[in-house]
Amino acid sequence: MELTSLKNRIIETFTGSMQELEDVLLMLENDKAIFPFNEYELLICTLIEKGGLTHQQYMDLRTEYINANPNLWIFEITAPRDFGEKFAQTYIQGICPKLKKPDKQLDPNYSGDYDFYLDGIRVEVKASRAVDSDSQEPLYMKALSRNTEKNFLMNFQQLKPACCDVFVWLAVFRDQIVLWVMSSKEVMESPFYSKGQHRGNKGNEGQLHIRQDNIHFFKQYELIEESLEKAIRKAAERNQSNHR
Repeated sequence: MELTSLKNRIIETFTGSMQELEDVLLMLENDKAIFPFNEYELLICTLIEKGGLTHQQYMDLRTEYINANPNLWIFEITAPRDFGEKFAQTYIQGICPKLKKPDKQLDPNYSGDYDFYLDGIRVEVKASRAVDSDSQEPLYMKALSRNTEKNFLMNFQQLKPACCDVFVWLAVFRDQIVLWVMSSKEVMESPFYSKGQHRGNKGNEGQLHIRQDNIHFFKQYELIEESLEKAIRKAAERNQSNHR
């Protein structure tokens, strides 16, 4: 359930008169809302005050919305490092505890250029959130569901395929978290990979955009039933076979 659907559900639940509802909607149109006092807070409070929406109905709508959007809180993380490191890396390590934070003892050549180490496999984690690319609203207002038909752009940046063996990409939708597991060779050979993200990096760093019109190309790499550990090992094997 996205925000437009939530508004419709609130309106459908209202049992007061049509004139009362029209008056409230007109008031919303003229209101200058600001977070956290937004139009939904005003709509709900006003409809409850008019007696056409009970507190229990509000609680039921609230529960329904939260259950339909379990990841919406992730879109409220504003600091890029908090999202990429504190959330994404913690999430990945939580579903694959065998991943270890690398150091010189595990890998003498380690210099801070990848995120996890798994029995000799260097793993880099990248994360992005699916938001309506045609909207100027804050992230939590334009967050999209997995089955959206709206335009979105997920930009996986600072990719250095030469510095790792496997990429784990984490895509956050408001109702689902999707993981893609690719070998570094598969990333470099992807038609959607752009080398030379920043001027002067001599092609060592690139980026990859996943959009509404190309997301289906990554279906083969999506983690669905098998464990993340197994998917990482298989991707590493593909990387080795591609280098032979």
